[in-house]
Formats: sequence, C-alpha cells, structure tokens
Amino acid sequence: MAKEFKTFEQLVELMESRGITTDEQTIPTLKRESYYAIINGYKDPFLDKMVMQRSAEDIYSPGTTFRQIYNLFMFDRQLRQTMFSYLTASEAALKNAVVYAFCERHPKPSEYLERSNYVDSKNMLVPKTYRGNKSEEYAINMANLMRILNGKLTNTKRMRPFVKHYLNCYGSVPLWVLQNDLTFGNIAHFYQLQTRNIQNAACKTIGEIAGGNARLTPHDLLRVFDVLVGFRNICAHDERLYCASVKGARFVDLIRYMNRILPQADMKRLMNDLGSLVHGNTRNIDAHVLLHVTSAMGVKSTGN
Repeated sequence: MAKEFKTFEQLVELMESRGITTDEQTIPTLKRESYYAIINGYKDPFLDKMVMQRSAEDIYSPGTTFRQIYNLFMFDRQLRQTMFSYLTASEAALKNAVVYAFCERHPKPSEYLERSNYVDSKNMLVPKTYRGNKSEEYAINMANLMRILNGKLTNTKRMRPFVKHYLNCYGSVPLWVLQNDLTFGNIAHFYQLQTRNIQNAACKTIGEIAGGNARLTPHDLLRVFDVLVGFRNICAHDERLYCASVKGARFVDLIRYMNRILPQADMKRLMNDLGSLVHGNTRNIDAHVLLHVTSAMGVKSTGN
C-alpha cells in the first residue's frame, strides 16, 4: 500500500505515537528538512529492537527525542561536508595523473578521440573479481566514452566557455583542457581503457603525490576509482554517509584509500578534522549512539 501524504502536524503525531518526544522546534525543522531524510535515514540506533519483534511498526527506545535524531542527521551532514572537500582534492589528483600520463604518450591535441589509442576488449582493465561479459562491457564503455568526449566538442548548447574558446582559437581542445569538463566517473572509465604503460605511469604519479607510502598497481588504482567515485556521489547528493558501503568498502576503507592518494599533510588535516567533528558532537549525541556511529564508520570514538 502506498504511503499517504501527511501534514507536519500529522508527522508529529506519528512520531509521538511511536515513542519520539517532539518539541516546539520540530515542525520548523520539518519545514526545512525532509521528514523521511531525518527519521528513515537516522532512526536505526534509536529503535527498540526487542519491542519491535512484537510490532509491525517502528518503536523507539524510551527517552528518544526528535532532537536526538536530528542531531545525528546534522552530524552526518557535517561529515559529508568535511569529506567532500578532501574527496574533490583526491578527484583532482586522480584525474590529473591519468590525463597527464595519456598526454605524455599522446601529445597531439586530438589523440584522445582516436580509438586506436585505447586498448581492445581483451586488455580492458577490470576488477580481479570480475565475472561478467568483458566484450559486452568493453563495447558499452568505449561507445559511451567516445560519445561523451565527442559530445563535449559538438554540443554547442551545452559547451563550456573554455571549451568553446579553445575550439575557436586553436581548432581543437587538448585533453588536459577538456578534463575540467569531465566527471570523476568519466575519467574512471577513461583510465579503465588505457594501455598498461599509461596506467602504470598514473599509478607512479599518485604514489609520488602521496609521499611514496605504497606502490599502487593498475588494479589498485581501479579499485580506488570505484570506491572514491561512489563516496563522492554520496556526499554530493546529500545521502547518508557514516554507514554507507560502496562496492563492499566502508568509511574506514575510504580513509585508507585516500591515504594512498593525498599528501600526508592533507591526510593529517583530514584526521584532525574527523577527530574534532566526533569530539565536538559528544554533547549533542548520546554515548551509545556515538558508539554505534563510529562502529559503523569503522573508526574508534574519541570518547567524552
């Protein structure tokens, strides 16, 4: 049965009936934020799982307030905002490393539009656990990539000003310019279709950026792309982050991957920012809820 629309007042009644205490700020908050984003997204640590075994409805632990759930919602938003800035820095490093590696070996401005400069289906890089039809995926990925690349240069209605400038002034747009108009996911597919020498060169550059902590293989970098693209999209689309999983990777795995990309000074700032965020919410979020959150993230709580 489809869910019926409920007014703000009805939503307050629904929460109260399920054991959530509301206050005078509940309706003003619901006018700014989605009820379902707050309650459905962040209810889990507040539910009384024992009582719910005998009920078809959500039942909340005694003492649960709307403000507590909203505080967890806001913590996760702050977490997304913190991570997004570091994810965009990671994105820039990955995109630039791959594009530089390609352009170093194919310096002519339009060589990225030539299919002969990409691998065939047999040599397309896929995860080691891949069990799909490689030929079919190759055909789809290559066709999509060529469509996107050519579309950036021909769709005048959506053409970015800097792309139009290069076309008008020079007659072509080098990849190192066009990369600013390509998404993280676009570059991930581009990387997947490169020759091993280009992939190895990109891995070498990333290792140098991160201070040479560990040598990345092409498969390692493909995994990094897959995970970071997914988490970046979660942050950009304001989705729940603290307990998110991207292709089996949790938040703690995201941190490990970023440690292989970002300079160590950036990673130190990131860890300090995360520690300050968790510690700064010890007054807003009950200890047992914060323990649930840090456990889901895979990191240790800083405590009170």
